Amino acid sequence: MNTNAGLAMVVVSLLLASPVSAHEPKEYTILLKEDGITPNGVSPGILVSSDSLFFYNVDGRENATHRILVDVEGDDVFDGVDDIATPWLSSACELNETSQKVDPSCEVTYLLLLDPSNGLLPSNISMVHQIDFNGTTVERGFVVSFSEDSHSPDQVLPIGAVEEVQSQPTDQTPLRFALVASIAGIFVLLPMLLSSKP
Repeated sequence: MNTNAGLAMVVVSLLLASPVSAHEPKEYTILLKEDGITPNGVSPGILVSSDSLFFYNVDGRENATHRILVDVEGDDVFDGVDDIATPWLSSACELNETSQKVDPSCEVTYLLLLDPSNGLLPSNISMVHQIDFNGTTVERGFVVSFSEDSHSPDQVLPIGAVEEVQSQPTDQTPLRFALVASIAGIFVLLPMLLSSKP
């Protein structure tokens, strides 16, 4: 096989390679504040498996701690064997002279991976935000939705409430014609370009 034909085959195979839609895992920040959380839940179509929820206590009141309870089992009970509870999160941790935490258990943030390894399957997950301020605990519920991490380029993620989203078929004939014409042009022009001398 000559060099021109080999190079042309490599170029054509690169053009014909099907595109893969990869998802880079992301951290979705949820701020824990005096009056609740921001945002107040996560709607469908935003998060997928392998993404994470990043809980961050920004409540500056002294002696105010926050935590999140996750109903993994979906039974509206938040203290089951498989359910998840974050540690109580403070707004700041006291540091010593070497910048180490005085209390090693003190945490300001918590990262929760949305993944079956945590028992979390793609769906609507009920959670409770607890605020403990001077011995009084307040609870507020919210929902986080996430879907399966599918790498299909035709995937349509649900958006909004419970409406079903349907993809519309598109006519790809012009696109296919342009691709075939481009490949034919490569086969004709590439050998001429490679054999021509300056």
